[in-house]
Amino acid sequence: MKLICIDLESPLPSIPPATLGEQWVLVRLHRCPIGMLKLGRTPGLTASELGRRIADECAWPIAHHLAVDGLGGATNVDEFMRLSRACPRGAAPRATVTVAVCTRNRAAGLADCLDALMALDYPAPLVERLVIDNAPSDESTANVVARYPGVRYIREPRPGLDWARNRAIREARHDIVAFTDDDVIVDDQWVRALARTFEEERDALCVTGLVVPDALDSRAQVLFEQYGGFGRGFRRAVYRVDVEAGERTAPHHGGTGKFGTGANMAFRRETFSRIGLFDPALDVGTPANGGGDLEMFFRVLKEGGTLVYEPCAVVRHRHGHDYDALKTKIRNNGIGFYAYLVRAAQAYPDERGAILRLGVWWMWWWNVRRLLRALVRPAAFPRDLILAELRGSIAGLRRYAAARRHAARILAAYGAQS
Repeated sequence: MKLICIDLESPLPSIPPATLGEQWVLVRLHRCPIGMLKLGRTPGLTASELGRRIADECAWPIAHHLAVDGLGGATNVDEFMRLSRACPRGAAPRATVTVAVCTRNRAAGLADCLDALMALDYPAPLVERLVIDNAPSDESTANVVARYPGVRYIREPRPGLDWARNRAIREARHDIVAFTDDDVIVDDQWVRALARTFEEERDALCVTGLVVPDALDSRAQVLFEQYGGFGRGFRRAVYRVDVEAGERTAPHHGGTGKFGTGANMAFRRETFSRIGLFDPALDVGTPANGGGDLEMFFRVLKEGGTLVYEPCAVVRHRHGHDYDALKTKIRNNGIGFYAYLVRAAQAYPDERGAILRLGVWWMWWWNVRRLLRALVRPAAFPRDLILAELRGSIAGLRRYAAARRHAARILAAYGAQS
């Protein structure tokens, strides 16, 4: 059961029964997501029934979107559709964009990712596509990429996701560097939405976007969304910190997971000459197991930059089907988050008090409190998943030191990146 996308500019379809897993419907207006209908194991909906659900659950987001476009005045779904077709097209894009996919030994699913990247609705001279093959064990990824003319293949021998990201930055030829993952299907408007956001928010150093599930066929996929998923809402949000006035970053923005994820993030290339590259001691392929994107989001704000969350830049993430893999992922989320906190506290002594309070509060509110609630209400969420993250969070307090030593060994073995 693939996620169904409904564009209000077009006639509404009927929704088929959900015979496996759950059925969710992403509602879009002018190709911008405005809401998600969670239908569960629906027996199906007719077009008129779907219209009533959209009117009930998405009326305010639709009205807000149309008001921003200067197209207010609709009172029902038919009028919403009529007005939606009047939306003026935006200015032609001008920004040049490098799209980077960092991958390691996952050639089987890479073709779907590259198919979507080749279908981007963006002027060809303004976008380049890179695949960074991170310490591969064979030639399978190179063989897949060879089938896609114009996609540049780069082998990065230093194992670790942030080594691969940094190689992408060094190889990028364009002004904006956008990152996605090999288990992601990007929308054909993804790069256009990112570029438009950078043009509208002139001081933005980083733009993140909406990540929705590609399918919800298994219990593990549904549980991942219940756990929090990757989605961060349907409204643009602009974040900045008044560093010059002495405002601290951690008290309000230390929980950087609220900004999005590394599967959908983009930066002005000049950002990295200003605030530095990704920390190779963090994220997948290191003892930290994650946190590289979270730490970079924090650093953007801490160094006086602006970060924008733009839901129109949407991608679909293929959640794993396997329950044990989900448990490992959730455990690694705990490790990565606390490894990031330790790194941020070491890098910015003035933020240490707030980071310590955040770490204690998060351990209680997100981990221990949820575990206690699960003991009272066992059906609320599997206790073994909560315990997995709790154990990971505790382990994460020690992992950044180990990850630094790991990164130093890699640097000694391979040398610095050119």
